[in-house]
Amino acid sequence: MPAECGFGGNMKFGDCGHDLFIRRIEEGKPAPEVTVILPTFARANGPLQLSIESVLSQSYGDFELIIVDDGSRDGTADVLNEYQLADSRVIIHSYKYNSGLPALRVNQAALHGRGKYIAYQFDDDLWTDDSLKVRMAWLERQSVPSVVYGSCDAYRATDDGEIFQRVLGQEFNYSLLLHGNYIANNTVVHHAALFERHGMYDPHLVARRYSDYDLWLRFGRTAPFQWVDATCSVVRANMENSLGRDVQADFTRTSKYLQLARDNQLNPVNIAHYDLIAADQWGFRFSTAEIQRYYREEALPFLSKFNDYCAIEELAVVASGAMDHKRILVTKPDYSTSVDVAIRNFENIGNQRGFTSTFVKELDVKSFDISETDIAILYRTVGSAERLLTDKDRKSVPCAYLMDDNMIRFHEVGPEHSSIAPGTPAYRSIIAQISGASAVIGYSDEIIDDFAEYNNHTIQLKTNINGDYVRRRQYNRAGKIKIAVFSNAFRKTVLAKLWPGFQRVAARHKESIEFHFWGIDPGDFPVLGCDVHFKPFTHSYYGYLEALRRTYFDISLTPLEGETRAERSKSPVKLLESVVAGAVSILSDVAPYSRLPNEVCVKARNTPDEWAGAIESLIALRADERDEILERARTYVENRYTTEVQYYDFYGALAATELHAHLKDKAILYAFHEAALGGATLHLLRHAALVSSFGFRVVGLVQQDERFGPEFARLWREATKDAPLLEESWPHGANSADDSRARSRDVTDLESAERIGEKLAELDVGLLHFATWQPAMTALGSELGVPVVASVHQYYEGADTRAFAHAVHCSSATHGERWKKASGIPVRRIVCPVDEVYFSLFRPREARNFAIQDPLQVVVSGTLQPRKNQLAAIKAALLLREAGHDVRVHVIGYDDLHSEYAKACRVYVAEQGLENHVIFHGFVSDPERFYASCDLLLISALDESMPQTMLQAMASGVAVVSARVGGVSELIKHRYNGLIAKDASPEELANAVKEFLGYSDARRAEMLRSAYRTIGILGRSSYVRAELMDLYGSAVRRSASERLTEAITDIPMARLGMLPGRFEPAVASTIARLHSEVEAQHFSRSLRLARAVTGRSSEMWDLISSTFAPLDLFTRQHFGRTRRDELRLSEDLSSISYREYTVHFALPSLAAIHLGIVPLVRASAGLVGIEIVSSKDKILGSTVRSLADLEEGLPAKFSLNMPVRDLEAGWRLRVFVRESDVPVTIYEVVRPAVLYGALKRFPFAKFD
Repeated sequence: MPAECGFGGNMKFGDCGHDLFIRRIEEGKPAPEVTVILPTFARANGPLQLSIESVLSQSYGDFELIIVDDGSRDGTADVLNEYQLADSRVIIHSYKYNSGLPALRVNQAALHGRGKYIAYQFDDDLWTDDSLKVRMAWLERQSVPSVVYGSCDAYRATDDGEIFQRVLGQEFNYSLLLHGNYIANNTVVHHAALFERHGMYDPHLVARRYSDYDLWLRFGRTAPFQWVDATCSVVRANMENSLGRDVQADFTRTSKYLQLARDNQLNPVNIAHYDLIAADQWGFRFSTAEIQRYYREEALPFLSKFNDYCAIEELAVVASGAMDHKRILVTKPDYSTSVDVAIRNFENIGNQRGFTSTFVKELDVKSFDISETDIAILYRTVGSAERLLTDKDRKSVPCAYLMDDNMIRFHEVGPEHSSIAPGTPAYRSIIAQISGASAVIGYSDEIIDDFAEYNNHTIQLKTNINGDYVRRRQYNRAGKIKIAVFSNAFRKTVLAKLWPGFQRVAARHKESIEFHFWGIDPGDFPVLGCDVHFKPFTHSYYGYLEALRRTYFDISLTPLEGETRAERSKSPVKLLESVVAGAVSILSDVAPYSRLPNEVCVKARNTPDEWAGAIESLIALRADERDEILERARTYVENRYTTEVQYYDFYGALAATELHAHLKDKAILYAFHEAALGGATLHLLRHAALVSSFGFRVVGLVQQDERFGPEFARLWREATKDAPLLEESWPHGANSADDSRARSRDVTDLESAERIGEKLAELDVGLLHFATWQPAMTALGSELGVPVVASVHQYYEGADTRAFAHAVHCSSATHGERWKKASGIPVRRIVCPVDEVYFSLFRPREARNFAIQDPLQVVVSGTLQPRKNQLAAIKAALLLREAGHDVRVHVIGYDDLHSEYAKACRVYVAEQGLENHVIFHGFVSDPERFYASCDLLLISALDESMPQTMLQAMASGVAVVSARVGGVSELIKHRYNGLIAKDASPEELANAVKEFLGYSDARRAEMLRSAYRTIGILGRSSYVRAELMDLYGSAVRRSASERLTEAITDIPMARLGMLPGRFEPAVASTIARLHSEVEAQHFSRSLRLARAVTGRSSEMWDLISSTFAPLDLFTRQHFGRTRRDELRLSEDLSSISYREYTVHFALPSLAAIHLGIVPLVRASAGLVGIEIVSSKDKILGSTVRSLADLEEGLPAKFSLNMPVRDLEAGWRLRVFVRESDVPVTIYEVVRPAVLYGALKRFPFAKFD
């Protein structure tokens, strides 16, 4: 199970050693001169033995060899035991869990090392015979802590064997070391004391590939280094399971990270507190975007597989670092503990980075500057907060009106709430705020229903409690049974009604029970005939919970009248508080408590007799029987109501509020490439359901299909509560000649988009989300003029995919990287959300200790087709039976789409007599029943993205055995949370299943729990929904940016007549004609369509002088020009502030820029200038020229006074015109919108 972090909420160095077991044969031996450290993982059948022997056979023998086994499960332990028994210098450090951080394990070993010097060896490398001797000959003569290193022969592993690359090693020069590493790690020996001066290896996740180089740079600042000109080692790169092969290099991130000061944090005294994952200490050296990329592309994938040392709360929020940070204003008439529950609980989760909040009393909102606020939460506000919705002089901020009590119905409770009764100014303000809010957030069905009368953008959340308060604990239940009532005066009336029942219980059991009242004074009621205790109400929420946790009760009483809608609108927070106090709950059998499962509490109708009977029924139980009810309640609360479980619900609600503010009442269109219920269709259908649940209006668009259409339509209506669904036809995205390849956009896509767009007009679509490569849907997005989001899976070659959507996600990072490279768009991994029904199967299976059945029940899921390779799985079943294992295989999925393959499978089953052991079920609408009854999922596919069936199995507690295909290995860690067969052959699939069957019950249980933990991070619906909200937000921002660029380029027709009056009529006519031609060239649909089909480029290329050739060449080389790109004249620069271009490549130095500045007639006055602006809006350089001095037909050169150095990608070029008496334009290169989804512009320029 995940470790509880002893050093704070994050994964720290000190949290990762509790599972260490040290094996040492001889105790009390004198300390050796050298400690040699050799980390290893899963190399039992590789070069590990040779590596160990190369150390043990050294001519210099005064050393100890600490071999660190980082949780191997391939027989490495047996190999190491043999060496330890044969040589007393060998010490084994065995860890139960695999950290995935070799530098962490090296440091841990070094802290245990007894040698004065430290040397390193690795499990795929060798030392030469005298390696240690030649290095120690120099090092032992040094009087100050020093470093010695030698040369190594470097080889690279390939499919054809090892290839010699180079000799690594040279004379030490710190300046040269700064340019690149030339010191092989396993040639280094150094004084251990250097760790105290400069710190140890950096075990941070981001430093995995270069922690050795980083250490040499830190040591090299003060320590002497000596190169021994002798071959000390042989290094082999690109080996399986090596960091160089598995971890992608990032030069920019590495360069920045190496320059962070970390020596003190990495000192042996302090390193226990060193955070291994967080980027909190990176400071201002990294941009927000870079940090978000780190969390998304490294931290989240890493913790998905390596999470054994990670605290529950860190796993709960790890993805928040990858999402946009929200700055929240929370306003309420006054502060109360409910703010802590609804907002601060989430904000206070350690390491959450999704949002920060500021509370302001409602009356003070008018004084609060909201210019830097992203979202405002109007928390039961009743008056002045309304100005956030209506004040036209202030920035418009997305607002969510939040009610955890039903303010619309509060007047029903009693006359004390008459100030917010219908007809009062406060009530009118409440309704106005609800109606005008971007979204409304409620905590019960009743509140959501009441909201919907005024605002359909409804988001339902649940109350929450920090998971630490509901952890399982032991109770020393001695003495009298303690009965508690937690309440304020709100429940006084119903308590008075039930009081006679309490009196009866007190009289009958006065020697064995005692009543405790927290918040409400029992002195206001008749005397009870037993011991009674009173604790006044506290306004400190966290103090209240701590007090509950410090004590315990046996029974808690929570009566509720339930006669008013306001009362029925409450949330079951008292159940949560009772669990904290260790008490079994008795609750009134009215909403909301009537909706709770009967097995987690006791419910009673509101009569004295019913309550007396309920209390006495619990008194009659033994303590352990009451504890069984309590444990069911605790598990229920832990799984549904903890803050950690609901974090992404809350963050998603924030992001949804922003999206609602953008879309207003516009719909989100979901376009399905087919009606057959394949993986991509089901994935997008789940997305539509999740988004609909956040109050968005959704519309479906699906390919017409007589066979599969009706079932799809039924599922669509069920998922989206009868949202509109259009059935149309359009060209698919596969190449008609070869369906394994994709095709590019063509005229048929544009025609389909125009036709479908007309039919969608009345549905008012504001965003389009489509699945798989569908060029017609890209064209539809352009036709509708809306942000476009794409869900892609497997990557297929053949199509021009550049900029085909504003935001893209892929179910697999492996395929996503290919989509990213091809399209130029960031692609994030979002796996298909796993329905809660699968997660619900895990606990019952765990309660049975994951017992496997006889015969072994195996499920094979997916459409029967060659790509899924089910025949290999069937043949594997036969091999298992021949080996003495009784198995039954359940094949589920469409079995009539590839009839020949399906026939071959059935024939094979019949020929082998397996009819009773291999069952073809065909398509099933309830696959969860197979995951409830089967023991193992077998994936035999040859081609996959991220199999949904694997995600479902991981959530259900079903073992996964798969070939290494698609994104499987992104989540399945071999022998840790599943097994990966060597290939998809029947033999290897059978071998993997046999290995699983050979595991002990304990090992199988550990594997299945690990798989459940992994999918719990990535596959929960709440997380996927939050990711979708964040993804849609990025699409909206990207689309808005492109529209802004296009708007700047537009030439309004009104502006064409605003030419200086001094022009002669003929001149004015000529200028107007030029503008009209530019206008037509930019926006004529027929011309754009013609160019898209024929590839004909703008004729303006042929009109420019040959003197522009240097600009032409530069733009081709640096801006990626294509044959369809057009040279155009911009709008009139004299009528706007400036024209801005973002440059997506870096420059080491910039001294001058050549541009095609074109005054439409000869200018006699005015200036034209440029500004060089950093990505952070800092002006780095500027210059101006006189328009009158420009030479007609020649590029204009702008020389900067001082060269600008080290321009990072993303810098901007601004061109401006001031005080001109004529229109002035500039040549620019335009990438047509019809081909690439939106106009792309870059300057026709040359940079010197």
